[in-house]
Amino acid sequence: MKVQFTKKQIGREWLVDFVNNMNTKLSANISIIDNRIVFPEQIASGTCSYHQLGPDVEITIFNLTSNVALTVERLAHTESNFYSMHINCSPTETVHLLNKKASKIGGTLNSSLAWCVSDTSSSFQLEAGARFQSIIISMSKEYIQNFLWDKNSPSHSCVVRKANTDTCILAPDSHHKCDVTNSGAGKCRIDQLYIISRSLKTNIGQLKYELVQEIINFDKNSSIPEKLFLKGNILKILALFVKRISEKKERSKNNTRLNDVAKILEIKRIIDTYADSQHLCLADLAKSVAFSKSKLKSKFKEVIGKTTYQYYLDVKMEKARSILQGNTVSITHLAFELGFKSSSHFSQAFKKYYGVPPKSLLEEVGRAAR
Repeated sequence: MKVQFTKKQIGREWLVDFVNNMNTKLSANISIIDNRIVFPEQIASGTCSYHQLGPDVEITIFNLTSNVALTVERLAHTESNFYSMHINCSPTETVHLLNKKASKIGGTLNSSLAWCVSDTSSSFQLEAGARFQSIIISMSKEYIQNFLWDKNSPSHSCVVRKANTDTCILAPDSHHKCDVTNSGAGKCRIDQLYIISRSLKTNIGQLKYELVQEIINFDKNSSIPEKLFLKGNILKILALFVKRISEKKERSKNNTRLNDVAKILEIKRIIDTYADSQHLCLADLAKSVAFSKSKLKSKFKEVIGKTTYQYYLDVKMEKARSILQGNTVSITHLAFELGFKSSSHFSQAFKKYYGVPPKSLLEEVGRAAR
């Protein structure tokens, strides 16, 4: 059985919609008493409570056993007004779907967090007889932005704003908000389309698991102390989540960089080994490490400090000078050995690099030998 509901913003309207749909689909007499869903025994045993902790934050706490097989789906909304954080600590795995893409979360070894914005559908499936322990935290987009925004390190400085408004016009195609309303320079933050991510899933870790268990076990009433407790734990969970995502991105960035460096060093090795005996094509070098030509150029300069061509030329010219200083050799033969198209091409490149033609160096070596 599937029960769907629509949620447009923070507030308990969705709860009423959810219960009404369950009653219609299950022909049941489910009710809401003091923001708690009361299930008939044949439907579920346990508790499901809703707490609004202010205009921008709410939490729904599930600690129940479903006696019917049920799929609960929040339909995607057309706007990204809020984010939902679904943390599942059920003793057995639960199928969770983000935009119809299924994954299993929960279980003692896989307590997980699913994060999504309101324009993404989210649902979970309950098996008959399964214990379901989970919390769903919803936060407005503005709340997340305030949580992440450091006034001392704003996204940019607003130097031009519309007179007598708080609208930044540095980027006309974007909406900005300033921390001052009077005319003049101020600090701005960009109202991004998606803050953090549109959707993602991650394991919650032991610390967040303990925080969630505290929330589930503390779900007793709607007193002020409880609301403060809930909000405090939510802030801890959100901070740990943001930290984990940031560290994950940083690790990914570092791993990518290390992988790129390894590939550039491989290109350097190829140039060191073969540049003095054959012509190396940039396209072939890039292909050998699965880079585009543009990426090879930028990464090589970043890692080695020289362009790919400059380093390639350095190796060739150093080898040519070394051979000319130690041997009496034909310029034509040397040009061919170094992979140049012709002796004239080699001579031009050598003179441009060292300021003298290779013939002069060869003659100087000959005079020294006599």
